[in-house]
Formats: sequence, C-alpha cells, structure tokens
Amino acid sequence: MMPIIPVNNTPSGLLYYFSWSYSKNIKPVLRSLSKRFFVLFFLIIITASLLSCSQVGRVKVTHNFANSGLKTIHTLDVYAEGNTIHALLSGVDKEPRPAILRYVQSLDAGKTWSTPIAVNKNITSVKPSKRGNDFQIAAYGDTVMAAWRTTGDDPWIGIISAAQSLDKGKTWYKIPSPVSSKYSQIDQGYFDLTADPQGTFHIIWLDDREEVGDSQGLRFASFNPNNKTWIGHSDLEASSCTCCWNNITSDTQGNIHVLYRNNDPRDMMTISSLDGGKSWKKPKEVWPFNWGFIGCPHQGGGITTTQVNNETVIHSVIWNGNEGKRGLFYHQKTLTETKVMPLINIGDDSSASGDIAAIDSDHLGIVYSTGIGENKKIMAKLSDDGGISWQKPHRLTISGVEPSHPKIIGTPEGFRFFWTEWQPDGTAIVVMSQLQY
Repeated sequence: MMPIIPVNNTPSGLLYYFSWSYSKNIKPVLRSLSKRFFVLFFLIIITASLLSCSQVGRVKVTHNFANSGLKTIHTLDVYAEGNTIHALLSGVDKEPRPAILRYVQSLDAGKTWSTPIAVNKNITSVKPSKRGNDFQIAAYGDTVMAAWRTTGDDPWIGIISAAQSLDKGKTWYKIPSPVSSKYSQIDQGYFDLTADPQGTFHIIWLDDREEVGDSQGLRFASFNPNNKTWIGHSDLEASSCTCCWNNITSDTQGNIHVLYRNNDPRDMMTISSLDGGKSWKKPKEVWPFNWGFIGCPHQGGGITTTQVNNETVIHSVIWNGNEGKRGLFYHQKTLTETKVMPLINIGDDSSASGDIAAIDSDHLGIVYSTGIGENKKIMAKLSDDGGISWQKPHRLTISGVEPSHPKIIGTPEGFRFFWTEWQPDGTAIVVMSQLQY
C-alpha cells in the first residue's frame, strides 16, 4: 500500500510530493515500457499539439463570393446584422452597357448567397465610380437602404441618389436624396451609411457647396422613416480632405461616431453625437501627427465601437503619411476619454487601406493592404483582448493577384473579409475570405 506523505500547500511541499511520486511510482513504470512504445506515444502527443496549433490562421478563400451577374465590379460595400450580410455592388454586366447596382444577401455569414437584385431599376441611373468612393448600404431588420451617385446635368457631376427596401432587399423604391436640390449642381461623394439601434438611418458625405476648391465640407443627415424625409442636416466639418473615404457608425447606446480626414493638418479626426445627430461634440484628432500635405492621399480609415463596463470604447484604424511615421495605426479611447491608449503600429510603412470590425468587447479584427505593385497583398490582424494586443498578421491573398480596398465585418461565426481583385482581362471580381479556426 502506498504510504501517506504529509505535504503542505506550498510550492516546495508540492514539488517534494511530485518528486517523490515520480521516483517511487512513475519512473519504474516508464522503465518497464518498451522504447518503441514510448517513442510512438511521444510522437502522438507532439503531432496532436502541432495539429491543434496549425488550426489558427488557416485561411479559407472563396472567389466570386456571390453570383452578382456583373462582368466587372466598380464599387463594393458590405454591412452585417448578426449572421446576415448585406452587400451592394456596382459595375457592368456587358460592355458597353451603363453601370448598374446589384444587391445580394447571405443569411448564414457568407456560406450561401441570394439571387442578385437590381437596385436602381426604374429609379435612377448609376454614375460609374471606383474603390475608395464606394456606393453604400446599411440595414435594420427588414429595412435596407442603398445610396449611390447618379449623373447630374454636367457629366462630371455626381448627385447622391437613395433607395429603400422594406422586405429585406427583395423590392426597392426611390426615396429623396439627402442633398437638397439647391445643391444639385455640386458634386457629392465619399459617403457612408449606418443604422442605429432604433432603426434610424444616418449618412455622411462630402461636397464643396462653399466652392473652396481645395477642400470639401463634411455633411450629415438622418432619415425620418415616418414621413420619408431627411432631417437633422449638419455641417460637421467645413474643410476636410477632398477625396478620402469617411466612416460613420452607431454604438449600442445610439451614439453616432464619424471618422474623417482633416484638411490642415491632414490628420484623421473623430466627432461624436450623443443625441442621434441633433448636436455634435467638438471634433478631435485621433492622433496629433500634424501632417502637412498639399494634395489628397486617397486614404481614409475604419471605425467601430464596443461596450466595456457600460462605457463606449471607440476603436479606429488610421493612415498617416509623415516621413518616419508613415503607415497604418490602431487607436482606442473611451467616449469620455477617461482612457486613451497609445498608438499601435499595424504592418509596415507600406500598409494602407485599413478597416476594422468587432464581434464583441474582446474580439476585434483589422484588415489592410501592404506592399506595392505585384507584391501587394491583403493582411488581417486579430485581437482577443479588446485591442490591447494583436496577434501575428495573417495573409489572405495568394501571390500574383492585384487586390484593392479590403473591408471587414464581424459576425457571430467570425470575421469575414472582402476585397476586389483585378483580372488579366481588365475586369475585377469580389473575393471573400475568413480565418478558419
């Protein structure tokens, strides 16, 4: 019978017990095993461990994520509600036909997709656009809203046109433009849409109604579903960068947050509303790089929010062009700014086109491009501690492709990544991928 060894609950006592147990019981058993069996057992343990580790970062890529019916893609936007993904694409089905809008939907986080629906049919024409100036989509329950640019009287002028669906994207009808007819001769673009927890839709866009020339004003409006009109028009910034994409999001409390690039200096800014867009706090730079630059870098960023202990945390990914500080950066702060984290560099000095999403308060994802020319690739970084630290980057694209402007959304089943890729024949397709754990 094995004797009882008195051991106290201290590290030295436990170490003594295990040392004694190993010498008296385990060691003789191991000696009795054949060498071949022991080696086999060891290899099984190591192999199982390696296989477990290899699951992290395995990438599943699906080309042509949905049959949009478009020969080539001009713009792309995606919006998530739980496992439901809404996607809006513009492009052409056959040359030289005019550009058209197509809507597709997935109810299972991207596993299957619906038949494409023509959004702008019998509504308005679609002015061709490009990645970085993408047409936009947002949704709340059965209601889906799309916004795009239609050609004005001047072929160089694009006016925001909008449509809404009340049956989850099956049928679409025209709604008024958020821009007054007073400004119908002014080019409008670089807009973004979101829906808040009450089902109110909000939009931001750029136009140069002040006719400054080297900058544009950042505008805001909310859609009133009761009388089908746009309300709460505000000028959020009189002088912003002319051609960098802007982002708008709503947190679970209904607060609205906007990310945009300032004109002078060319730093990224955030501005928030705590009353549904009726009034706005003073805008503040995400980080004071004080980047002086004449021209447009064609680089926006991404913004999302989480809730930690009833406090809204604003997460953003931004691009800066200062020499020595060039590249992509992650930043977080609480809405009250009682906690502001230092910048975290994402990628290298060639990293750009960043976007960010959250699944919950712990799990965040960033997607971005890095490299130039034939060496350009799409990368993703994940955090499971609320953005305090980030895992090693995962490469999402294969060698030799020409990817552009990635987007990320969070679903209960994980993050989904989207981008467009140029093909040898000059067309562009949409690619969706996910990190398979």
